[in-house]
Amino acid sequence: MKRSKKILFIGSKILGLRCLMEMYNLNLNSIAGVLTVDDRDDGRSVFEEFEKFSSDKRISFYAARNKIEAEKIIKQVAPEMCFVVGWYWIIGKKTLESVPGGFLGIHHSLLPKYRGGSPLVWAMINGEKVVGTTLFSFAEGMDNGDIWAQEKVDVGDNDYISDMLAKLEEKAVSILKEKYISILEGKIKPVPQDHKKATFCAQRVPEDGMIDWTMSAVEIYNFIRAQSEPYPGAFTFFDDRKLIIRKAHMDDVVYYGTPGQVARRSEDFVYVICGDNRPVVLETVEYDGKKLSAGSTIKSIKTRFKNS
Repeated sequence: MKRSKKILFIGSKILGLRCLMEMYNLNLNSIAGVLTVDDRDDGRSVFEEFEKFSSDKRISFYAARNKIEAEKIIKQVAPEMCFVVGWYWIIGKKTLESVPGGFLGIHHSLLPKYRGGSPLVWAMINGEKVVGTTLFSFAEGMDNGDIWAQEKVDVGDNDYISDMLAKLEEKAVSILKEKYISILEGKIKPVPQDHKKATFCAQRVPEDGMIDWTMSAVEIYNFIRAQSEPYPGAFTFFDDRKLIIRKAHMDDVVYYGTPGQVARRSEDFVYVICGDNRPVVLETVEYDGKKLSAGSTIKSIKTRFKNS
């Protein structure tokens, strides 16, 4: 019987956990250890589930506090290959070169497009109709390593980022089901990226979610749905306090007025004029820490939303 490679899983969040479980189910003897980070202050954390799974399966479990500690653990385990899903820190060149089979990871874009941070958020902000996920090898540059597999997913007009994350999660797991054993056995090889087609994403922070009402209605609608749960959200200011917009839709009617001005409201909805005189219709908002219908929060058509 062929010996299994010594694999170190490195990652976090629910996608990382699902990938780890799938890898174990496909070849339980291949997992030499699990390296994660204690991210229990993040609402998306599944740290305790990682810890329990590792304990139940008798897999060595490590929780790094920083990049230096993580790289020391990798050196200690001395794996033949690493799978990385949902990691926090860039892995240094020396560490990359220390693992014979390299580091493979999941990136939620159709590489070489959207290299860098928050690729799915940027793709939805830009109104992409097709997105995807890629299994690729890490290299010294930014997401520029060879590609093992890719899967595409259509973005529906009513899809929010949570919908797309769920769809891409299924695609990522399906890639592992199809390719993991073949990769371990050396039966397939990755394909180099076409670097001439590369595009890059800047890192995002919560403040980047501020809405510019001079943008078109479709641009603002995409901006809202790209940053809704599980992310901090697109926001504006109302009565000098932040109003996060969690759900909205579009309407074809034309309203003349000032961008950010409320043109109409009902019991549930609020119509806000955008830069192209089309409205974005607010449905659900978060205000003072409470999630409410837009109509019950915005009670006057004299309201004008501010950019700051």
